[in-house]
Amino acid sequence: MTLSCGDGGADADSDSGASSVTTAGTSQPITSTTAGSESGSDAGTDPSGTGSSDSSTATDATESTTESTSDPSTTEVIYDVGNETTTDATTDPTGDPEMGCKKVDLLFVIDDSGSMTDEQNKLTAAFPSLMETIDQELVQEKNIDYRVGVISTDMATQDMCIFMLICGQGHLGRLQHHADRLNGCAEPPGKWIEQGPIDEVSAQFQCIASMDGGEFNEMPLEAARAGLVDRVIDNEAYNSGFLRDDALLVLVIFTDEDDQSVWEVQPWDPFNPFGPGQPTPVIQYWQKFVDLKGGEPDRFVTVVFSGPKNTSCGDVMNDNGAVQAPRLHQFLELNLTNAYWGSICEDDFTTPLHEALDVIESICEVFPPPV
Repeated sequence: MTLSCGDGGADADSDSGASSVTTAGTSQPITSTTAGSESGSDAGTDPSGTGSSDSSTATDATESTTESTSDPSTTEVIYDVGNETTTDATTDPTGDPEMGCKKVDLLFVIDDSGSMTDEQNKLTAAFPSLMETIDQELVQEKNIDYRVGVISTDMATQDMCIFMLICGQGHLGRLQHHADRLNGCAEPPGKWIEQGPIDEVSAQFQCIASMDGGEFNEMPLEAARAGLVDRVIDNEAYNSGFLRDDALLVLVIFTDEDDQSVWEVQPWDPFNPFGPGQPTPVIQYWQKFVDLKGGEPDRFVTVVFSGPKNTSCGDVMNDNGAVQAPRLHQFLELNLTNAYWGSICEDDFTTPLHEALDVIESICEVFPPPV
């Protein structure tokens, strides 16, 4: 199913596509035109049509030169020490670090409410194919190091639950590595998955990404913020070490609900029994993630699988669909070309995940390294 991401989706294929979020089915192959390639092909062409006579003249000159020179090519080479220092394409004459990422931190924020079982199964089924491409295009071809973490959207606390009884303590952004959540599956050695053999990485992801029992107030943005900030600086420091300063941060959200994030959760209110408080503006979350990457938006990519912006999809009444997600789309639009949206109602996530990887790779190429 291909769905538009609001008004901006209509521009995805136009020349102004840089102002639109990449959506499922609209991503284009990344192409580049080498500077001077066209002018190089025209070098020596005479627009007046006299190029053939010039060519014969040049030939005569070359022939006369060969009479006095054993190797004609040596007369064309000029050795200039100054030029040698600037002809290396990988060297920046200013001494600044070379653009491009060498590390990628993938943080999956997965809705673990009761309606997400099918979507989680489709995600873990498509994950091995994604990892094969990552291993080939990032690891083997570009020597990029990656790691994968998974957190829940469940940010419930006892004082925000209805009558303080209906919901339990949430996971509060902790990387999923709790024994009671893994059920004896192929858990990773640490709190996140490190780069390794594809089959091992895929099995570990299936283990920590298959979750249930989450609270119904899905807060993916707050869960990500808490996971990257609160669970690093608090006394427990449970997630310490996951986020690397010199890595491209990729936030991947999977949910069939819109974001309901509240930065400072309010105690349960009988006049607002089904909400933890007024949602925090999404721009505050976007700014926090950019700040975590040194204020550089090109060190941060957002991937969201959710409902469309203004309509639902699938069979929502039977937990086989998704409601509209205006807040998540607003968050995507803040990231523009650094973002990808796919429908959570797709039957197969394989193609959308590969399209998202195209966006990740394109941003990795322009990643500004820390100074």
